[in-house]
This record gives sequence, structure tokens and C-alpha cells, in this order.
Amino acid sequence: MPVYQCVTQPELLTADKRAEVAREITRIHCEITGAPAAFVNVLFLDAPDGWLFTAGRPSSYSVIGGDIRHGRDVETRQEMLRALSTMWTAITGQPEAELIVGLREIPSENAMEAGLIFPPPGQEEAWSKANGERLTELGLT
Repeated sequence: MPVYQCVTQPELLTADKRAEVAREITRIHCEITGAPAAFVNVLFLDAPDGWLFTAGRPSSYSVIGGDIRHGRDVETRQEMLRALSTMWTAITGQPEAELIVGLREIPSENAMEAGLIFPPPGQEEAWSKANGERLTELGLT
């Protein structure tokens, strides 16, 4: 868990650019939050012409929506938003005016991956120790 969804027109990102964006989203999330990279997920969704609208008209905007665990302070969330926006414009060349970035907070007790309920932010180390055997079995340590 976190899950980042990037919605854009199909022609904006090549496979190499998608991989670069995914690496950068993972780096940004981990550097800012301290969370382990093994649980950062990035999904790309194509929005062909006529599928995305702004102000009721077809749009070429892109959207990055991130589902993250609830409990991070506002400074941390805003740092993530700025870093994601800067990264996207640098890699894609798309103007910042055509990018929407949002974070949705999900209580950690409502998030599960690989059969494990996630801990609240800041409790990753104790959680990793408590789930060490299972994490090793899954190849996540």
C-alpha cells in the first residue's frame, strides 16, 4: 500500500517513461515517508481522447492520485505533492498547469497487502520485526 494511479493520454508516456515515473514515485514516497519500497505500487491508466474532461470539455490533463496511509502531517503530504508534480513535469514535459495531483488517506487498518494489515505510519520497524518471517517468505525483505 500505497497505490499511485497515473491517468494520462496514451501517447504521453512510452514504456521507458512509465518505468522512470514508477521509479521516481517510489523514490519520492520512500524518501519523504521512510516507508519501504517493496510496498509502493504504481498503476498507469490510459485516458484516450474524449475520456477525460475539465470544465465539461475534453482535456489533455494528466492525473496522479495516490492512496496513502492516514496519519502523515500536512507538511509531509504537501512535500509529496510538490515532489510528484515537479517529477512529472520534468519527465513528461507536460506543463504543470495540465497536471492534477491528489493524495487520499486511508486508515492503515483498512489496508492489506500480501495478507498483512498495514501498521500506522511510524510503526513500520516494529511491524517488520513482528512480520519478518512472512515478509521473508514473500521475498519482501
